[in-house]
Amino acid sequence: MEGINVLIVDDRDIVRDGLKLIFSVSDHVNVIGEASDGNEAMSLIEKNDYDVVLMDINMPNMNGIEATKKIKKLKSNIKILANSFYVSPIYIKDMIKAGASGFITKGESRQSYLKAIESVFNGNVYFTDKISYKTYDKVSAYLKYSV
Repeated sequence: MEGINVLIVDDRDIVRDGLKLIFSVSDHVNVIGEASDGNEAMSLIEKNDYDVVLMDINMPNMNGIEATKKIKKLKSNIKILANSFYVSPIYIKDMIKAGASGFITKGESRQSYLKAIESVFNGNVYFTDKISYKTYDKVSAYLKYSV
């Protein structure tokens, strides 16, 4: 399939359905898989090729942080975009440390999601505009001194 192949990982089916609807109007972002937790995501990733994983953080069984670590060890070329309601410096820092390429808050506009997916697919880091400078400074300070 041409374009950007995406796996959506979220424990809420209504969120997965909403995201699939957002991406259904795109001619270059293809949702080719969905999982309800990190364990299910790992099983799909072992069998399929994805370009970007849109990863929830708080999920049962295996959360997004642990799943991100495992995915990056298994297939380091996959880009991961964290997706959460919670704009917490700790969550953001932990996801970036685990290997995520960015963070977007749930409920963003269609254009924001498309921009975020394209950005991380192209090797860039993406942070939602809803992250305050204070939060961004904490994450940036972590990234600066954690190398």
